[in-house]
Amino acid sequence: MTMKSGKPFLDLRREKARLFLMFCGVVGSGELGSPAYAQLITQSFPSELPGYSADSTGIVSLREVLRQPHAGINVGSFIFHPSVSQKVGYNGSILGASHTGGLELDSMAGLGLNSNWSRHSFGVSASVKNTAYPINNKYYPSLSEAGYTDWNVAAGGGLNLGHDTLSAGYSHAVKHLSATQLGNFGVGYPVPYAVDDARLSYRKNWTRIALIPSVAYDDFSFGEAAGSIPTAGRNTHSLSHQLETQMLQLRYEISKGNALLGIIRTSEAQFVSVSDGHPADYISGGGFVGLDLRADAVWQYRALIGAETRHFVRGGGRTLTTPTAELEVIWMPDKLDTFTLTGQRGLFDPTSAFSRNQIVSTVQLEEERELLRDVFFSGQVGFARTDSFGASAGSAGHQQVQFRGGAGVDWQFNRDFKLTLKYMYTKSKSKLTGSEEGNETGIGSGTYTNQTVSLGVAFTR
Repeated sequence: MTMKSGKPFLDLRREKARLFLMFCGVVGSGELGSPAYAQLITQSFPSELPGYSADSTGIVSLREVLRQPHAGINVGSFIFHPSVSQKVGYNGSILGASHTGGLELDSMAGLGLNSNWSRHSFGVSASVKNTAYPINNKYYPSLSEAGYTDWNVAAGGGLNLGHDTLSAGYSHAVKHLSATQLGNFGVGYPVPYAVDDARLSYRKNWTRIALIPSVAYDDFSFGEAAGSIPTAGRNTHSLSHQLETQMLQLRYEISKGNALLGIIRTSEAQFVSVSDGHPADYISGGGFVGLDLRADAVWQYRALIGAETRHFVRGGGRTLTTPTAELEVIWMPDKLDTFTLTGQRGLFDPTSAFSRNQIVSTVQLEEERELLRDVFFSGQVGFARTDSFGASAGSAGHQQVQFRGGAGVDWQFNRDFKLTLKYMYTKSKSKLTGSEEGNETGIGSGTYTNQTVSLGVAFTR
C-alpha cells in the first residue's frame, strides 16, 4: 500500500485487514449452507482493532489471498475492486419439497471502491446476483418463476480523531426468503424483501480500554412471492417492521491480541398493522461477556455468553427470556490445515408470516486444507434448529431441525481467476408444536431433503 505522496508501505497489519475484508466479501459469498442470520459476534469482534486483534492470516485460504493479493485498479487515492462470477449446477429441492429439482444458474457482478488514505477511510460497494431456474417439469410447470435477483449498495467510512474513531455506514439491499432457509415456514416461491440499514459508532481508546457506543436503524419491507401454486403468492407484508438497536461495548486488552469484552444491547421493533394479523411490536434487552483470544498462532478463540429478554408491547404474547451464546474456535495445526468450529444461540426476528419470533441454535465444523499450491479443499458439517412461536397468543408454533454437510474444491489458477466445485447435502424436518402438534410436509413446510452441486468460475481484481 502506498500513499498518494509516494510514501512507502504504512502498516502491514492494516494491509492484512484490508485484504481480510476483501477476502470475506469474495470467498464468504460461497459459504456452504450457512443460515442467513447476522451474528452478534461479527459485530463485536471487528477484524482489525489496533492493539487488540492478532494476526489472523494463518487461515489457509487467507494466506493464499495474501500471497496473491487482488491489487485492484488504482485511480488517484482510491482502489476499485471489480468482481464477476458464473455458476451452473443442479438444485434438488428448489421449493423445499419433492419433485422441485432442476438446473440452477447463478450470475453475480460487483464493484467495490476503497480509499487509500493514511488517516481516514471511505468505501462504497454494489453487487447484483441473479438466480435462474430455466427448466420447468411436469409437476411444477411454473418452476422457472422461482428465479430471482438480489442486489445491494452500501457506503461507509471512518474518521480518525486522534486516538478515537467515528464510523458511519448505510446500505440498501433487495433480497429474497428461500424455502430452504432455516425458519422460513410457509415460504414456497422466493419472497422479496428490502432492507435499509444505517449505523453510527464511536470508539474511545485508552491505553488498554476501549469504549464503543453504537446505534443502528433498520427498515424491513416484505412483499409477495411470484408463482402459480397456492402457497406461492402468499403475502408476507405483516413481517415488515422498523428496528432500532443501541449497543455499548467495553473491551479490555489483557495482552497484545487478547481482550475481554462486555456488551449491553437494547432494541425496539415496530411492525406494520394488518387487518388480519397481530403486530408483534417488542422491546428487548441483553447482556453479554466474552473473550477475544487471537494472539496464539495455533489456537484462536472468540466467545460470547449472556442472556436476552423480549417483551411484546402490542398484539399480546408472553415475554421470552433465553440464554445467548456464540463461539468461534480456530485451530491451525500447520500451514496446510485450518479447522473452524462456530456456534450460536439467540433470539431473532421472524422470517415467517406464521411466527412471532425465533430462537435459533446452530453449530458448524469446517475444515480447510491446501491440497496443492493454489488448490484448496473445504468440508463442513452442521446442525441447526429453530423454535418459532405463533403469530398470535396461544397459537401453534413451529420447530425445524436441519442437518447439513458439504465439500468443495477451489483452484486459484491465477491471481484474478478461480474455479470452484461444490456439493451440499441438507436434511430438514419440521413439526407443529403447542396445541397442534404434528409433522408437516409439502411446499412451505420446512420438511425436505436437498442435494446441490455447482461448478463456477469467478474473476476478482
